[in-house]
Amino acid sequence: MNARAPRNQQLRRTWSSVFETGTGARIYPYLMVLPAIIIVVGVVVYPLVSGVMSAFYDVTLRTLNSGDMAFIGLRNFERVFADPSFGIASFNTLVWVVLNVVVQLSLGLGLALLLHRAIPGIGFFRSGILVPWVVPSVVAVLTWRWMYDPSVGIVNELLVRWGIIDDYHPWLGDTATSLYAVTVESIWKGTPFVMLLLLAALQLVPRSILEAASMDGASGWRKLWHVILPQIRVSFAIAAVLTFILTVNNFNAIWLMTEGGPLNSSEILFTLAYKYGFQRYDLGMASAVATMLFVGLVIATTLYLKLIQAKEGE
Repeated sequence: MNARAPRNQQLRRTWSSVFETGTGARIYPYLMVLPAIIIVVGVVVYPLVSGVMSAFYDVTLRTLNSGDMAFIGLRNFERVFADPSFGIASFNTLVWVVLNVVVQLSLGLGLALLLHRAIPGIGFFRSGILVPWVVPSVVAVLTWRWMYDPSVGIVNELLVRWGIIDDYHPWLGDTATSLYAVTVESIWKGTPFVMLLLLAALQLVPRSILEAASMDGASGWRKLWHVILPQIRVSFAIAAVLTFILTVNNFNAIWLMTEGGPLNSSEILFTLAYKYGFQRYDLGMASAVATMLFVGLVIATTLYLKLIQAKEGE
């Protein structure tokens, strides 16, 4: 043991010298992050590339069993565009995303401004607002599904008692209201996250700027538009991008409440891709829809961030 100790120490010194100077020093940082890179490639990059490639191949349950997945070019995209459900899902996705992003950002900013006050007990209200966000998605969705129940749901009970409606209404079973009913649940759950981001940004706004604006006679709206919003522009942009991405990918809410029905009235592209892949067993068409969603997300996010950078450069 005593003879091995000097050799082990010498070996450690040798390896240490290798990674302290020359080529070893340059590759050492990359070796440290190599395990993380391998995990990211295996979990994110490979499935992404594989999914995009599947959009150009005939990948169905039959071809998977036979192993004969032929390259068919843009045929999957042609079949998707020819499906009437795709047009309905595209329009619903646009409505779904716009309503969620606009309302969540508006309510989140309003709540952040209300909770950005130094009053006794404000911590209690801040914690209470965050409850919808921390509730597991499945629990939240199933709770709202019960609340919308046309027979015993509390939503109908309250609306009837307040005189807003005359009789119980099947909110999730009506083609005119199903998408908007699910949107209410999504807004309820997502708004606290936006509020948290914007509240943190508001707390970093220098008080001297707000005091100077008040001394110059700036009213509430003018102060908000010309002072507060420019100061939290970056956080607002991050909140908008994250809300946009999370809304497009919000599969649980619509699938667990309506499964895209009735009559595709609440179908979005995400649920349509799921049906292509796991009900029709046509993974090629599912990959085509998923690829279009991915490209759309990248383009929209890039354009929005470019606009924010251009505004900052003015």
